[in-house]
Amino acid sequence: MRIAWIGGTHPRHLHYIQTVHAAFPLCGALVEKRENLIPVAPAGTAEGDKRNFELHFARRAEAEEKYFGSPPLPDCDLHQAPPGELNGRDSVDFIHSVRPDLVLVFGSGLIKPPLAEHLPPDTINLHLGISPRYRGAATLFWPFYFLEPPYAGSTFHYIVSEPDAGDVIHQVVPGLEPGDGIHDVACKTVVASARAAVRLLEIYRDQGGWRMHRQRATGKNFLASDFKPEHLRVIYDLYQDCMVRAYLEGELASKTPKLFQQF
Repeated sequence: MRIAWIGGTHPRHLHYIQTVHAAFPLCGALVEKRENLIPVAPAGTAEGDKRNFELHFARRAEAEEKYFGSPPLPDCDLHQAPPGELNGRDSVDFIHSVRPDLVLVFGSGLIKPPLAEHLPPDTINLHLGISPRYRGAATLFWPFYFLEPPYAGSTFHYIVSEPDAGDVIHQVVPGLEPGDGIHDVACKTVVASARAAVRLLEIYRDQGGWRMHRQRATGKNFLASDFKPEHLRVIYDLYQDCMVRAYLEGELASKTPKLFQQF
């Protein structure tokens, strides 16, 4: 079974694929350079919102260091796509050269033609969000903004042209503990998802495929532009990043997601 990966360069992406690579060595990796973990607040952001913005992304970087360290790129045939060139001809040529039977995707930009047309049928994305309720961008943030921390999880699904809308293979939610902040939950989701990926590949190897669930509900497809620094007031000003504790102590009436799982 020849497995390739298409992904990004943040610690969470590299932790995921290094976990997989240790159990199922990759035949190749197509890597897209991602943006800095700590961005600059938009011009004109109010002072209080700027403080929250800087705190939020500084804590994200600290959490990724705590949970993942600094994983290296996988030791396999490697192609690093320049910014804006993920879907270009060089990427297509690389995929042809490594000849994967199955491709895992996590952390890259949206896969489009011509690259999309040259991937094997079993091309599986790890989406950090419970689809279809939370699709698109920042989908481990929005469950907290909407006071639904148990909906912070992940979805393994087949790649289709519409973002995060392919048939679901497996969904993951991490165990929540009272001391968890928003970034702890995000990192724990990645850790649990990496372990789940290994188990899913074992099932694929032994059974030749998975059960699948068709996504019928539409949910919400969040865009990167939907996120504003003002949204962080809910996390830090209202809940002081203690929303998980509030949920576990019964202060929030959030339902729990109904998950589709292989095991």
